[in-house]
Amino acid sequence: MRTAVASCAAIATAVGVGACGSGVPSNSIATVGNAKVTDAEFAHWMTVANNQPYVNSGDTPPAVPVAPNYTACIASERQRDPGGGASTWKATCVTTYDELNQEVTALLIEGIWFQGEANDRHVKVTKAQINASWNEEQKTESALSTPQKLDTFLAESGYTVSDLKWVAMLNLLQEAIVKKVDAKAGDISAARIAAYYKSHRSAYEQPERRDVDLVLVGTAAQAATVKSLLAGGQSFAKVAKQYSIDPTTKSSGGVEDGVEQGEETAIFNAAIFKAKVGVLESTAKTPFGYYVFKVTSVTSASLEPLSTARTAIKATLASNGQTAAIDELRTTFVKKWRARTTCASGHLVSDACSNAPATSSTGASGTTSSTGSS
Repeated sequence: MRTAVASCAAIATAVGVGACGSGVPSNSIATVGNAKVTDAEFAHWMTVANNQPYVNSGDTPPAVPVAPNYTACIASERQRDPGGGASTWKATCVTTYDELNQEVTALLIEGIWFQGEANDRHVKVTKAQINASWNEEQKTESALSTPQKLDTFLAESGYTVSDLKWVAMLNLLQEAIVKKVDAKAGDISAARIAAYYKSHRSAYEQPERRDVDLVLVGTAAQAATVKSLLAGGQSFAKVAKQYSIDPTTKSSGGVEDGVEQGEETAIFNAAIFKAKVGVLESTAKTPFGYYVFKVTSVTSASLEPLSTARTAIKATLASNGQTAAIDELRTTFVKKWRARTTCASGHLVSDACSNAPATSSTGASGTTSSTGSS
């Protein structure tokens, strides 16, 4: 099942929790414009994130770590690890808190980002679409498939049905935003198609190709003998099998089809493309020996017309444009919404909060364990 903590970061990925102050309201952990991520929302989703790994495991999850004292978490760790000590139990709680804090803060901020981006792009998701997505989730996910299983899942995970529908809404918004971006990038004009065809003309050209029967031998005397036998009515297949030193065409009866300019040695290539169809020819010595050959057919050079290449060109331009548009969306999405996001002390996610410390070249932001309250 798509869990809330993992499902909403395809366009923006937030990493690294820092520790700097800000002017966020006292009952919130972050603001995005005028929207707030409240302490109550954070506490609820911390429970969900804390419990998620233990759903259907049969194990009781540890107490949710709550900074700065971690009282319940330490008591829980004492029961889980009686042989440890106070410092060990608290260290475990601090580490767990930092990891969950990172996930949950990013999730809740990004949830606002997606809704804001959808609003800016005039993308809407209806209640009917959300309910349809939720109904489909219930059909496909075993843990949600019956009222009894759903109740168990909600009790174990800490989710509510409203939470799961919120996740469904965010996924639908993300899909709708990407679809709109794709549609715009896929709107290809006739002029762009024609320009692409002109600049990539060589890709639509087919060079002249010649089918050849040949025998390769090592000496001029052998070449004369082979030519005499062929002129006398023996087949290339028979003569090639007996005389040819070319392992590829020897086994194929002397046949080499679809020869293009430049594929053979210079002397043999020139002879092939000068020869008339059906006329027995021989070459001067080449780096591999002497060729006795006959051109059996010629396929003239051709150019695929724009009228038939149009569909493939449009698909190529659309695919390239969509890839570029999605890459630009990822970059501009984060830049745009990060600039509007301010986070409270202890909730600074480096790629999500405008007031977070700069990320180092190694990707770390100098994070220390969080000891302040949320």
